[in-house]
Formats: sequence, C-alpha cells, structure tokens
Amino acid sequence: MMQGSSPFRKLAETWNQSTLLVLDLDSSLVLTHKRNEAILHQYAKDFKKERPEFCATLAKVDCQPCEYGYYTALKRVGLDTAKKEDLEALATYWREHFFSNRYLHHDIEHRGAVAFVNYLKSRSIPHVYLTGRPRDRMIGGTIETLNALGFKVGPENLYMKPESSMIDELFKAEKLKELKKGVVKVVLIDNEPKILNQVAMDLPDIQMIFVDTCHSPNVKAPNHVPSVKDFSDFL
Repeated sequence: MMQGSSPFRKLAETWNQSTLLVLDLDSSLVLTHKRNEAILHQYAKDFKKERPEFCATLAKVDCQPCEYGYYTALKRVGLDTAKKEDLEALATYWREHFFSNRYLHHDIEHRGAVAFVNYLKSRSIPHVYLTGRPRDRMIGGTIETLNALGFKVGPENLYMKPESSMIDELFKAEKLKELKKGVVKVVLIDNEPKILNQVAMDLPDIQMIFVDTCHSPNVKAPNHVPSVKDFSDFL
C-alpha cells in the first residue's frame, strides 16, 4: 500500500489503466553487485593455478551495491594495477558470464521494487519489462530469477535484445516506439543516462524517471528527468 506524501507517490497516483510503465531490470529493479562478485570469485577458483597471485587476491574481492561493473572492487584490493594480460583475461571471462543465465540467481531486489510492481498490479496499471539483456543468452534465467524475486515475468511482458551486438539505447528507443502506439502515456524507469538521453531525443513525449544507482561513466541523465534512489520513494 502506498503511504506518505512524497512527490513520486503523488506522481504514481496520476497513472491509470491508460498508462504504460516500462521498467528496466539491471541496476533498476534488481541490483547486480552480487552477480559480479560471484563471477570474480569463480574466476579466482578456475584460474588459481595459472594466475596464483592474482587469483589469491581476487578471491577476497567484495562488490558493493550501486558500483558500476567491478573495477572499483578491484581497486579496493589493489588489482587495478595488475598485469594487463591478467585484467584482459578477467574482462573476457566476466563479459561471457555476466551476460548469461548462470549467475542471475545472485541478483537481489532493489529496495521497494517488488512492492512498487505490486502497487501497479493492484491498480491494474499496465507494465512491461524492457532490458538490454540478450534474449538468446539470458531469457530462461531472467524469467526464473525475476519470478523467484516476486516480479511475475513471462514472455508476454518481457522485451529483451534479440542480439547481443545491438546497442542498448537504440534497441530500447525503437522498442518504445512500438510500445507507445495506442497508449495515452508511457513512463520509462531506467538507470542508464545513455538510454534516457536517447529517448529524450527520439521520443520527447515519454515521461522518464532516472534510477540513480550506477551507470556508464561520464554520462549524465537529462536535467529535466526526476531521479529516485530506490523504489521506496514511491511507497
């Protein structure tokens, strides 16, 4: 149940059955730092014979909420200055496993996210999930883990990139063009300024909310877009 009188609660009260909420996943509805940590620790186990010193330190890494990628975690233990070949090998391993089903069960709900989605359901406000995760590599794990968290996701309300090579912001902008047809109002909730800037340019009539967690470096969200730290701001 919505309580309090925050500006975001008041905003949510203006939404109705003619409003479509488009919800991002990674670093928006769910936090991925534990996925990152699990991948780094598994690398440390897999390659401890080939890279003993590097992996011994990597095994001690902890990733914190709202950190972009894993570089900050490496820096805390001094691995940001490791050998180039060690860092490149780790980066290749991370990319392969982060964008896969294997470690998705480590993701956790962002504060208030399930309650927020349940609020939308209670008012019959349409909502879909739009993510840059590649469908061919992640659809099974995405549906399984999000349902386990309580989001109730299925193929009918989940939109994923058909190919890993597609640029996230272009994919999302094109998909939003399709989704807005026949809809009075579309609200996009996303943590990535690149996405928000693209949508502001291509689809200025879409209302946006910036989830201020972590995102690509050196990019700012549009000034006119309001920001939330987590979904408890709506509750």
